[in-house]
Amino acid sequence: MAILSISDKKECTEFLQKLIQTPSVVEVHPEEQMVQVIAAEAKRLGLPFQIFEKVAKRPNIYVGLPESFACKEGILLVAHLDTVPEGNPNAWKYPPFSGMMVDNKLYGRGAIDCKGGIALSLYVLKILKDLGQLHRAKFVGVADEESGASSEFGLKYLLEKGLQAQGAIYTYGAPENDDATINIGHRGVLRSRVIFKGESVHSGASEWQKRERGVNANECLVDFVVKMRSLKSQFPEKHPDFGVYTFDATPTLIKGGHAVSIVPDVAEVVYDIRTLPGQTKEEILQHMRTLAEKVNEDKKGKGYDIQVTIHVPAVLSNKEAPMIQHAVKLHEKIFGKKPTLKGSGPANESYMLIQKGIPAIAGYGPLGGGFHGLDEYANLETLEKSVTFLVELAKAM
Repeated sequence: MAILSISDKKECTEFLQKLIQTPSVVEVHPEEQMVQVIAAEAKRLGLPFQIFEKVAKRPNIYVGLPESFACKEGILLVAHLDTVPEGNPNAWKYPPFSGMMVDNKLYGRGAIDCKGGIALSLYVLKILKDLGQLHRAKFVGVADEESGASSEFGLKYLLEKGLQAQGAIYTYGAPENDDATINIGHRGVLRSRVIFKGESVHSGASEWQKRERGVNANECLVDFVVKMRSLKSQFPEKHPDFGVYTFDATPTLIKGGHAVSIVPDVAEVVYDIRTLPGQTKEEILQHMRTLAEKVNEDKKGKGYDIQVTIHVPAVLSNKEAPMIQHAVKLHEKIFGKKPTLKGSGPANESYMLIQKGIPAIAGYGPLGGGFHGLDEYANLETLEKSVTFLVELAKAM
């Protein structure tokens, strides 16, 4: 069974440190510097690569044989180049862009989401190249995933350019206590902005006190948020392949009012709704419109608007797909545990692959902790095991 050599493990770790030391926070640092670091490592390892850029300074990188890009054979390794913000750097144990290594853990923003996946992917390809089997796998590092997994110039752009594969693995890391799961899909996301319109008036005026003039948009919004609690009863809350992850609707941002003495004429709430397979955007929006219409009527409002900002469908790969079946057997062999196939709670871009007919594992990489939080880290021992798994999976396809 193929494993990282001592020198490869050292170089892979150093490469991951370089990636973490190259900040790529979404909407702050364009991905071009990340692509330069990856291209330099690919060149050093003797791996062919190509850069695809639809938006200036926001490129994607493909690493693999040129003729494999549009070929349905082999597995596709995917990782996004951007990260979420680091938050307060002083709250971290170690500086978030230091790539500090302590007790076989490598700390830093992006360590498991998703720079650990980038590092292991290149060394999977390096091992396959050394075996004369580079045609069995390819890698894409894609731009702009963290903006909402719906970018027009990242993975979607590469698929439009003809990217193909027999199966794909999004190389996210996973929590250290989650080494017996293979995610074959994810919940969906429907984010929408709901705006209620009222009528402004001085809050100390007699016509407001008598309710002869004015409509408080904040009161419309509060009533709507209360009524939205009923949304869960309209949709199946659970799905057999999603375990603890259910349908859910969360008001995450609220804004209303201009001054303490003015009745608000506009108020808005942003909803983050997590969906399960079979729950459509259209059905959910229809229920939201019905509730908003009732609120607008009861409160004598001046209208409302519902604007969808992001929609990612819930998806699952076919459990019987050859790549999925090979993955189950290999995982048990390498980790000593028979994995459960399920959908993940957070969404990612795997739906783009599945909708293109490419079975996808929606997250398989090093174990670690601190996803989207403080002290993110990758366990370097599991980085090595993940490389072994992916090399053997590629060889089996």
